[in-house]
Amino acid sequence: MSVLLHQRIIEVADGIIVILNGNGGMGVSNASCVIDGDKAFVVDTMTFPEMAEGMVREIARRGAHTDMVLNTHPHIDHVGGNKAFADARIVSHPASVSFLQRLGLPVKMYDRLMPHFRGRFDNLELVIPEPAIDQLRLPRGGELYVFTPAHTLADLAVWFPESRVLLAGDISFIGVTPLAVHGLLSGWIEAIDTLLALNPEVIVPGHGAIGSCHELRAQRDYLAALYRMGQLAVEENLSLEDALAAFDAGPAAEWLEADRTSLNLERAIQEVRGEINRQDISMLPPSVQPRAA
Repeated sequence: MSVLLHQRIIEVADGIIVILNGNGGMGVSNASCVIDGDKAFVVDTMTFPEMAEGMVREIARRGAHTDMVLNTHPHIDHVGGNKAFADARIVSHPASVSFLQRLGLPVKMYDRLMPHFRGRFDNLELVIPEPAIDQLRLPRGGELYVFTPAHTLADLAVWFPESRVLLAGDISFIGVTPLAVHGLLSGWIEAIDTLLALNPEVIVPGHGAIGSCHELRAQRDYLAALYRMGQLAVEENLSLEDALAAFDAGPAAEWLEADRTSLNLERAIQEVRGEINRQDISMLPPSVQPRAA
């Protein structure tokens, strides 16, 4: 399968350009760039450098060059294309950088998780960002929001108050079931509350279509319902299967990747039990923990 899925380039506000990538499923994320004069600020780079080529061409077409790239979090579908911007400075949160340094490039794991890209990771060159978000100078009056933890141990979002555009990274999934395998549901819900308080008019999610506060609230409702079911499961000593059977996903039942709900509910139960917390979210859900030989 080609890594070059259907992409659309949309200018959501003056100088704020979004690459909507495919349908937003596993390994298929969005990216953005902000043009300010002859400079471009890039937010996320998708899974492979080839996926970022359209954004590279669009930046050049506008007579700009990329001088800064921000990786919103450490998942490969947001950092794998960094090589396409090798001449720019690439930065992320220190916790994200540490995660990438520990994980490296586990090709077999990625092949298993993303079989539609099997074999494409063999020659991928991982470019790890610098832990230097304190040195960011955001264009067009942009503001950086930092959440530790949320979807992962560290997630970044970029807010443009004048145009009321929010580049939400994977804090937001629209039409796609979010994935909490590396995150903390309570922290993610708080992050969404913070972003909803900004009242953005345009939300660019990490996965899925461009949306608004309506879609972000729907995601919050889904995560909050998961957390409540996690509490009930622990209080009543329910098995994961029984808790899942009792769980009402609401509109989320129709979202892409709906089978993630089982793993997300495991994550909620882990948090309620105290197995993960703000200081340590490293324990994976039981269904994805390595099995003993």
